Amino acid sequence: MNSIIFGLLAAISLFIFFNLGKVKASSKQTNRDDRINWGASPWTKKNSSSKRDASSGRIIEGEAEEVNKD
Repeated sequence: MNSIIFGLLAAISLFIFFNLGKVKASSKQTNRDDRINWGASPWTKKNSSSKRDASSGRIIEGEAEEVNKD
């Protein structure tokens, strides 16, 4: 009995999902300036200069001082 109910629920859900899949976003949503670029991989930087700047900021030039606990 449960398998019949869940089977019907799954069939109805798939029917609704595929019918709503035909609905398209408006041109105001698809032609925005700040859209996410889904074609670019998320771990790459936008330009190479930002990668160089980020790595150069990790090294601090200066002298080391010994800290004594009193």
